[in-house]
Amino acid sequence: MKKLLAGITAIGLFLASPGMAKAQEFTEFEHENDTYFYQTLQSQGVAYYKYKIPAFSFGVFTLKNHSRQSDFDIYVYDNTRGWQLLNKGEKTGIATELVTTSMISQNRYAYIKIVNYGSQSSQYHFYANHVTPAMNFAIALAETVIICGLEGKNINPDISSRGVTAVSSILQGNNLKGLTVDMAINEVTNKMREELGYGCAGDFVVNLAASTIKDIFRNYP
Repeated sequence: MKKLLAGITAIGLFLASPGMAKAQEFTEFEHENDTYFYQTLQSQGVAYYKYKIPAFSFGVFTLKNHSRQSDFDIYVYDNTRGWQLLNKGEKTGIATELVTTSMISQNRYAYIKIVNYGSQSSQYHFYANHVTPAMNFAIALAETVIICGLEGKNINPDISSRGVTAVSSILQGNNLKGLTVDMAINEVTNKMREELGYGCAGDFVVNLAASTIKDIFRNYP
């Protein structure tokens, strides 16, 4: 696994609230599977990153407390029209934070703030990735065609859209907090089965949900 040591100089700190400071330098995270930045932050220390999310994809940010002490939180912002908080991870203690962003139809940068709110210095590992539902769609469709035959090719686009929306909304609502990958897949696919049944449409959405969740949780414990 490749490791990148982050060289970050925080020019301005804004610690009174989780808002973004007016002036700071962002370390850009170039996408590459299994790559992460790491740094040891002192108590109340802050690190800043930016990550380009491709069009029709949503960002996935995983923050691990490598030293397993202190308390790291993560805040993800958009700066298209001024600083706007997209999502945050504020679990108490040393738990891993996992946050996602919504999907939009154009490229954009996500700006990430990592804060050590604990009383001790600690090292974090930070992963930034993105998930492109169209790729998951193709994988799920191929799997469905194999299972169900040629009829799987006639999956209604509305069903795929509903599947992506359901998976995304459940994850962004933090309803899967603390679950393992298998538990998360089971949680989402059960909801899809209840709605769509056990035919080819249901199989397709289950395959779509499973591949999407595996992508989202790729760096989770």
